[in-house]
Amino acid sequence: MGETMVTVEELVAQSGPVDVTWVYEQWREKLAGMMAKLQDRFELVLDPSTNGLEIEGEIGSGIHGQVQCFAGPEIDWMVYSWMADPKNGFANMHITISPGPQVDVPLFGMAFACFGERPWGFMDFGARREAAVNTDYYFKYYEPLNERWLNVRRDNPQLDWFMSPSGYVRQVLSPIAFCYSGPPEQKTVDLIQGEADYMLDEWMKMFDAADPVPADQQDELCQYTEDWRHTVAQLDPANSVAVKLFGQDICDQLVMALGGTQRQLPHAGKFWTK
Repeated sequence: MGETMVTVEELVAQSGPVDVTWVYEQWREKLAGMMAKLQDRFELVLDPSTNGLEIEGEIGSGIHGQVQCFAGPEIDWMVYSWMADPKNGFANMHITISPGPQVDVPLFGMAFACFGERPWGFMDFGARREAAVNTDYYFKYYEPLNERWLNVRRDNPQLDWFMSPSGYVRQVLSPIAFCYSGPPEQKTVDLIQGEADYMLDEWMKMFDAADPVPADQQDELCQYTEDWRHTVAQLDPANSVAVKLFGQDICDQLVMALGGTQRQLPHAGKFWTK
């Protein structure tokens, strides 16, 4: 197994004008399927703060895409986004989910991307408790996935682990994060999409089996989750790519959308009054 240790901005700069439409179309279809699964399970309301965060266009017309954010009684904030210029080797799409404070299930994060010809994937569970000392939390949410994480590394020498040069990003990742690129072939796309399905299904099972958080702890957990989301969005090194593609003003709007800074809907759990 290899390793890639460059920034996303460097990957984009290094890539030539390669056509990744064949990957992009599969990413879009899979992303929509995952979103449909979530909408079947959770009540999700589109937050008006992200209205207008879209750039219309067809494949070959340049950069285009959309960002939509949702909230609901069980989900505090969910981001569904895609941005792409597949004729020029770029695609980046996300689903990130912040659960409400009535459960302490980790945050769910997933990304499909092409930064050049190699398909790239990321999935992780962001801890909402201090797992280093809260061992019950670690063994409940992370240890059950450890063997699968090890098997992915053992069984797929063709993959390259994405090692971010950012120390902050590296410490945000959990011990079971999937963060790889692979050769530009269908096997890589199938592997990444299969891991995304597995991780989302496991996360949804964890959510449904979660014990309720006592009411007197929910304010603190809600604030921690919001702070986590805001900080990760603000310090994402890939924001520099958004500045180059869209300009600083649009990048700032995207960061605020990811963090929910300008949200109009109430928080989830006991705060949900819509």
